[in-house]
Amino acid sequence: MNAQQARELYERYLTRLYVQRDVESMTDFFAPDVVAQPLPAGLPEGVPGLKLMARVWLESFSDIRFTIHSFLYDQGLVAVRLAVTGVHTGSFMGIAPTGRRVEITDHPHFRLHNGKVVEIWDQLDMMSLLQQLGAIPPAVQAA
Repeated sequence: MNAQQARELYERYLTRLYVQRDVESMTDFFAPDVVAQPLPAGLPEGVPGLKLMARVWLESFSDIRFTIHSFLYDQGLVAVRLAVTGVHTGSFMGIAPTGRRVEITDHPHFRLHNGKVVEIWDQLDMMSLLQQLGAIPPAVQAA
């Protein structure tokens, strides 16, 4: 697989999961024994845990959109920097729906083998998300 094929795979994944809202399609993109880091405590390992996380996001945020700002590929390793936007229309982490449009930065990194993700690390800007939802004060106010 080359960089262009890897990017096309990632874009198909985003479309199928978040635009078409097809959680079951995750098996097309992730190896059954994928290692996800970090995976919240209490979730099952592998694709079942990733599906549960995806359902939470899909139930909590509507109109999810992605803008890929950078995509790096080297020998099966991928690093992405993207902006994620959506509207908070469902309960998320105990936070009642606010109707607010949010925008956060995400930095997923993953390793591909035979056209599937076998390991993924995701660094989502949760602090910014929680601030935008009003769950914690903005950093300026907190200081």
